[in-house]
Amino acid sequence: MAISGLGYFALDTCEAKKWHQLLADILGMGAEQGAGVTFYRLDEWHHRIAVYESNCEAIRAIGWQLDNESKLDEMVASLEAAGVALEPLSELVCKERRVTAGYQFLDPVSSMPTEIFYGPVCEQLPFAPGGGISGYWTGEDGLGHVVYFVEDYERAKHFYTSTMGFKTSDRIVWDGGEKDATFFHCNPRHHSLAVMPPFGDIAPGTFNHLMLQGRSINDVGIAYDRVRDLGIPLMMELGKHTNDLTEAFYLVTPSGFGREFGCNSTRVRNNWQVKTYDAPMIWSAVWPYAQQYQD
Repeated sequence: MAISGLGYFALDTCEAKKWHQLLADILGMGAEQGAGVTFYRLDEWHHRIAVYESNCEAIRAIGWQLDNESKLDEMVASLEAAGVALEPLSELVCKERRVTAGYQFLDPVSSMPTEIFYGPVCEQLPFAPGGGISGYWTGEDGLGHVVYFVEDYERAKHFYTSTMGFKTSDRIVWDGGEKDATFFHCNPRHHSLAVMPPFGDIAPGTFNHLMLQGRSINDVGIAYDRVRDLGIPLMMELGKHTNDLTEAFYLVTPSGFGREFGCNSTRVRNNWQVKTYDAPMIWSAVWPYAQQYQD
């Protein structure tokens, strides 16, 4: 039983045009229009991100990949043993997600709409990103990572490690202990998931951010310049993380949550040692639009 990586991310939005500007025009992803949905491609998969036109802002699905059918069955058994109610993905949903089979459930510790699956559809031709972006770091490392604010921090850490099979990468505790984050890996990517207890006015169950990783600092710099030129608000300025050494910036997406774009991330090695850091950044990061994000 083991998640192999973050597979896909689907959302509902009334700001589909702004999402297209962000994903296609700024970040160079390929776009394919469907019925009320646009699929965005960034590697050999048919798509990794799906944006559904809606009258509200909501996360539709966070998809975790399993290697094969037997691994999927093992994960289903583990979740059911923990009291999680699952439903098989319908034939229509599997067709939309471009996967062989899967299940959906409401994550009991984060309240995120979650899916587990195997067998993604991959395209015949290689993906060529646009706008000077050289590409994305995916493959065995998965799409990137997600971060949740959770009400019961200890329960969340136990659920993700004991029930879903993640392994702890490290932890950051800062601002006198007011802020605390634990990071989990399931493949060589330093973390595919992180959780935090809420602070300030942030409510439990809030989605913090989705991270994607470019191939080089040039990818990050090109995207950063475009974001600044267009006046897209930043959640966090360009900086370098302490724990995974990622060089990244965070923007505020059209749906209001964060979107990190970074590069040069540490990968998990053999004999990995869990550490606790006393700050999230080595240099340069500030939160210029933190209040806007919380609103």
